[in-house]
Amino acid sequence: QLKLEDYKDRLKKGEALNQDQLEAVEKYDEVVHNLEFAKELQKTFSGLSQDLLKAQRKAQRRESLLKLEAEKKKLRTILQVQYVLQNFTQEHVQKDFKGGMNGAIYLPSKELDYLIRFAKLTCPERNENL
Repeated sequence: QLKLEDYKDRLKKGEALNQDQLEAVEKYDEVVHNLEFAKELQKTFSGLSQDLLKAQRKAQRRESLLKLEAEKKKLRTILQVQYVLQNFTQEHVQKDFKGGMNGAIYLPSKELDYLIRFAKLTCPERNENL
């Protein structure tokens, strides 16, 4: 653009220009228009790029929150199962299941023993002092 402006100034001062320089001066307005268009296009692409980055960050945050919620749900389920299994290690709960009393279903001793062993294997001992 600076070169074209120089040609234009030299032409106004009456200097002789060669054919290529004259053609370049004739296309000055077109070149300026194309440069402005390119600048606007660059601004548009830059804006779109920023919007895309924002959308990606938002999607990543959403995905992280979903993963966190899924982990919480898994942990909640594990803790609930552990709580139920730990109850099988208590004498009065075992009596209720052996006799089918107090709302408990009847479980044969063999099945109850499996549950008690499974509870001991999967549920860590709690230290009540902590």
